[in-house]
Amino acid sequence: MASFIVLELTTLVAISFAAIHYWARPLHKWLYTSEQIAISFSGGMAITYVFLHLLPELEQGDVSLGRFPIHIVALIGFLLFYGAQRWIWSQTQDDSQELNKRAFWLQMLFISSYNFLLIYSIPEQFEQSIPFAFIYVLAMSLHLLSTDHHLSEHYKHLFDQQGRYALIAAVFCGLVTDLFAEAANRTFSNTLTALLTGFLMFNIFKEELPDHKETRFVWFLSGVVFYIFLLGGSWLLG
Repeated sequence: MASFIVLELTTLVAISFAAIHYWARPLHKWLYTSEQIAISFSGGMAITYVFLHLLPELEQGDVSLGRFPIHIVALIGFLLFYGAQRWIWSQTQDDSQELNKRAFWLQMLFISSYNFLLIYSIPEQFEQSIPFAFIYVLAMSLHLLSTDHHLSEHYKHLFDQQGRYALIAAVFCGLVTDLFAEAANRTFSNTLTALLTGFLMFNIFKEELPDHKETRFVWFLSGVVFYIFLLGGSWLLG
């Protein structure tokens, strides 16, 4: 596919993701009548993307950094996110406003990195298959909306007044990198994919697989089936 078409489509996706971050609260109220259904369905789609695409992509890459297997990079991504989140949880137990603000910005740093990687990986998705890329965008859009909703509920005005703009900035940083930077070599690209895999898996386990009282397995399974159904359609179109 012509590179300029890929970049145009990537720009549209970046604008869509930025709009989700900016209007997360009203979008969530408009799209979802039940938070339990929303979390479960989007989680099902996101985890299916991880197992059917990200993990096989690491296998196909078969890249090692010296004696450092690429799957270890995915594990490091997961542990980095988990370690930061553990620290955030410990800080937010304190009533100190300063500690809560520090914890918030640490969380923004990691989620901004996550947003950057999502956009950075978009052109490769479009080059592989346009129908699949749109399935990817749908799954990630629902996932981002769910994540933003949790942040908005937990940090309220801090996220609405500052946090969402940090995430929007990260999205456009990813877009600028796609537009103006030279294509990364395969080793670097696979390393970023591995980090994204770890980040995404942790985010799903934290936000979309919480206590059983807050989710619905039937809707989680529905998200999985819906993703597979769309994927089958993309294969037929391809």
